Amino acid sequence: MGIVPNEQMPELRQPTSDAADRKPLSTLQWIGVALLVALAVVGCITAGRWQFSRYEHREEAINTVKANYESVPVPLEALLSSPDAELEPSQPWTRVEATGRYAPQYTALLRNRPINSTPSVHVLVPFVTNSGHTLLVNRGWSAQDTDFERPSVLPDPPAGEVTIVVHLRPSEPKPTRGAPVGQVQMIHVPDAFAAGLEWGSGTAGDLPGQYENVYGSLDSESPAATDFINPPPRPSTDPKNHLSYALQWWVFAIGAVAGFGVLIIRETRSRRAPNAQSNPFAELNRLERSSGEGSSATSRRRKQEPTEEDYEDSLFE
Repeated sequence: MGIVPNEQMPELRQPTSDAADRKPLSTLQWIGVALLVALAVVGCITAGRWQFSRYEHREEAINTVKANYESVPVPLEALLSSPDAELEPSQPWTRVEATGRYAPQYTALLRNRPINSTPSVHVLVPFVTNSGHTLLVNRGWSAQDTDFERPSVLPDPPAGEVTIVVHLRPSEPKPTRGAPVGQVQMIHVPDAFAAGLEWGSGTAGDLPGQYENVYGSLDSESPAATDFINPPPRPSTDPKNHLSYALQWWVFAIGAVAGFGVLIIRETRSRRAPNAQSNPFAELNRLERSSGEGSSATSRRRKQEPTEEDYEDSLFE
């Protein structure tokens, strides 16, 4: 097969690619993509900061438990000087000691708070101290039975004068839902006192000096109760996954920015692709034709013009 003369050689077609064939993004499209990336970044950063704040709050709560749960008990009145006193942020789970008498006839029940997936009721009993104040005490929990209104058997607290050691807890938020007589949905101290008084047909005067913002989670009683009751659960010190979730959201934000950068690079390369893939012999052929096709030197060069096979080989080289 001889060399095809330049006049008869078919025009070499420029190789194409997906990047070269794709239409570049318009200005409006670029603005839309940029806005979507910006929204994604802002959303991821915000979600990450929210999770990190939960992590910080959780760490603070864990440190409070570790500092106070095994602390030496102090007198109740030394920590709570008045019935409306509130706990400082560093004081939850502090152990306090008080002496007085239980008022079991005004017991309220907390339902719908299972322990290790076991349906249970928490027994909330007022404790009237010798100094004339009343502290709500969560003595522990009993398994829930078929009687929805009231378990058939409730463990009785010790009778007579008792010395108790409790972990102080802040009153829980007031619930938005109601509850049957003698029951509460949350340990909202005023509601619990009211529920117990309603069940026992008592009046507020029967429970003097009620601590309104604090209740106690029972640690020990002396003398001990005859009837067994499951003690309140120990607080969890599991940090959970808030920190890892925060890091994941921030990685997503970085990924969105990186993806936008990759898009810019691909668009830039696609615009340059036609020039980068042009025929390397095209400019030489143009110069040869413009210098005069009649000269013998040009004719010899024209006879040696590269074929299509030469062009394809050059691409691989």
